[in-house]
Amino acid sequence: MKRILLTLITAALLAGCASTGNDGTNLREAEAAALYETAKRAMDRGDWTTATEELEALQAQYPFGVYATQAQLDIIQVYYEAGDVASTVAAAERFRRIHPRHRAVPYSWYMQGVALQEKNDDFIKRLVGVDTTLRDPVPRRQAFQSFNTILERYPDSRYAEDAEARIRELYANGARYQLHVAQFYADRRAWVASARRATMVIEEFPNTPAVEPAMSLLAQAYRELALDDLADGVVAAADEQDMRLSENPEIPPLYQDQSFEVPPSPSAGGASGAPGGSTVPGPDGGGIGGF
Repeated sequence: MKRILLTLITAALLAGCASTGNDGTNLREAEAAALYETAKRAMDRGDWTTATEELEALQAQYPFGVYATQAQLDIIQVYYEAGDVASTVAAAERFRRIHPRHRAVPYSWYMQGVALQEKNDDFIKRLVGVDTTLRDPVPRRQAFQSFNTILERYPDSRYAEDAEARIRELYANGARYQLHVAQFYADRRAWVASARRATMVIEEFPNTPAVEPAMSLLAQAYRELALDDLADGVVAAADEQDMRLSENPEIPPLYQDQSFEVPPSPSAGGASGAPGGSTVPGPDGGGIGGF
């Protein structure tokens, strides 16, 4: 009789513990859902500060589960919309570390690239006509690499087509930047440095609109250096140059160099050619129900 009573008491205790555990799990999920709903409403009305606070709190308090995963994904866009490029990149990298096989990984690469590409661009610069291609080239190189990762690893993703278009734009802007630097040195009669930069445009950014003026500048630099034979050769080569942009630009060797040199920035001028105010697509299968 005692043995039967002891068995019944043990079973009751185990059932009670299980019930308590389920109640705790349900409570945590309800609290996480409430935090996410607050963040979602803030995102819908463009309140990026509140959205950031709620999504960060959700990840800190409830680091596991469907709402945590969605928060890790959504906060990439929230940081981007808030103009915080460093946090956008960090959030994208963190998402890939935690979820390396998630179907939204291409989205994380895409958002990282967009944030880096638009780092030097803002409304005020466009309004006053600042040419943003003259600004820090390092984010442009990093954006190029992010978009190229999409084309190489996820060519069938919904972001591949836009990534390819952005690569072409970055490629042309990279050539323009190097051309501006070559002209910067030429204006100061630093002909050797100018010739090197012009050569860089010709060799590393072929078939871009910047090649033709780069060849003219290179010929000028050679003549100033009394290298007339080389100058004549450049002029002859320029007459045969095909100026069409290649369909799939390769990563310039300059962009593969991790010790990337940042030369003196030329003075700003001209019309801006950088994109602005673009609307980025959401992740594939977005939303809590997609996980």
